[in-house]
Amino acid sequence: MTKGDRWLIWFVLGIGLSLLAWQIWPSPSSDRQVQVFHDGELLFSFALEETETRTVEVKVAGGVATIEMKDGAVRLVPTADYSCPERICLRTGRIKQPGETIICVPNKLVVRIQGLEDGVDAVI
Repeated sequence: MTKGDRWLIWFVLGIGLSLLAWQIWPSPSSDRQVQVFHDGELLFSFALEETETRTVEVKVAGGVATIEMKDGAVRLVPTADYSCPERICLRTGRIKQPGETIICVPNKLVVRIQGLEDGVDAVI
């Protein structure tokens, strides 16, 4: 292995790590918006802040869905007032990146994070 080969390996490794860090690095909180849809209609939208804690209740067919925003992430809180047969929406956990979505099909509820990076599938 020559000196040029080593430089090429380090260069490719550095580019790969910088692209990985760019993809993983969280977006600034000011450009992220939480959007909550019920039955295809936008109920409300607001900025997702790192320091703000907020709880919102939405009345759906399966009861009352509690949406919690905390530490720059959003989740659907499991409560006794909310009924979802498979509970997949509750097991989704916290979402924080633009493009991530929590969907409850039986109750027609969608919680989505919209941001500047929304719509980007891959970077080549």
